[in-house]
Amino acid sequence: MLLSTSLRNTLADAIDTALGATASARFQNTAQTATYATCNLSNPAFGAAAAGVITLSGTPSDASASAGTTTRCGFYDAVTGGNLLFTLGVATSGSPDMTISNNVLANGDQVDITSLTITVPAGAVDVT
Repeated sequence: MLLSTSLRNTLADAIDTALGATASARFQNTAQTATYATCNLSNPAFGAAAAGVITLSGTPSDASASAGTTTRCGFYDAVTGGNLLFTLGVATSGSPDMTISNNVLANGDQVDITSLTITVPAGAVDVT
């Protein structure tokens, strides 16, 4: 399936719309049962889509992380509670969805999201 740029932009912007005005990114364990840091996102969380890509607004941070090893970053439509909308894999190297300088957090560590883009891929026409 091949998506037009217009549709890719609409889908990317829908992610931002779904996050709403009080979204958060929560750094969590693999099972997403423990949260070690919560970064409150800007409103809107992402800028307008271009070529199917949305870019995070601002530099969300949490200056008081809890100790633990984070391997997931869940994006929720509220600062506390709320609905989990999507999850990114977190690691220090390789090809994770999100790279973090140290995924083993200590009490009081600061966690900053310095950049993040989400891409709705164009795809390709399958003729087989």
